Amino acid sequence: MEQKKSNGTGRLRPIELSFQPVFDIHLNMAIDYEISMRINDKTVGVILPDIFIPIAEKSSQICQLGLWAIEECCDVIKRCEEREADINSFIVWVSVKHICKKNFVPQVMKILDKHGIKPDRFCFNITQSILEADKEQILANIKACRELGFKVSIDDLGLEYTSLSNLSHYDVDYIGIHASIIEDIMESERTQNMVQGLIDFAKKIEVETRVDGIDTAEKAELLKKLGVDQLKGPFYGKPGNEKSIV
Repeated sequence: MEQKKSNGTGRLRPIELSFQPVFDIHLNMAIDYEISMRINDKTVGVILPDIFIPIAEKSSQICQLGLWAIEECCDVIKRCEEREADINSFIVWVSVKHICKKNFVPQVMKILDKHGIKPDRFCFNITQSILEADKEQILANIKACRELGFKVSIDDLGLEYTSLSNLSHYDVDYIGIHASIIEDIMESERTQNMVQGLIDFAKKIEVETRVDGIDTAEKAELLKKLGVDQLKGPFYGKPGNEKSIV
């Protein structure tokens, strides 16, 4: 499974998808998977998305990458169904630059219709930079996605300054809390109170919470008690290839 992309010199590089399990408290299992991309080049080795995504953001390539990832996920869903692997949905990162476009929803639906995949198999994950973007078209696209059956999340809450009042204007399904917020949660009552406040805020606006950075059973149990809905991190599994979906 690979996508060939030019590196600007005419030579092609493969892009691979990785799948990280996300544990759902209500289902008591990890059957959602968050998608990430990396370039695996025979000459220079592995190039992580932190390197090539900002470059792609400067052109229309970021939109092409997003559509390619969705199409690849459709193929993976079919293969998982054939081997009876447990999978509920894929959480796919979407560029703010892409979801700002009027043709975002038609492009995505064209791919799903082609493969016969229902929208509820996807959750579109957008970073909190959405809050500084022109929101009229974004709000329209989020509404259209959710009406079709897609789920939508705003991720990386806490990575940068975020106005909660601004966040409340976006009618989404999940808010993702960044791993850096919970680093000292086992030792710091202040951090526990802050995370509890974020979870309580999300509940008031009828949004579920997803927390990253779970590396121990103790941290997972504490966050469950605080009322989180989904957990992700090394404790539940690191990103793996398609065969890691069981």
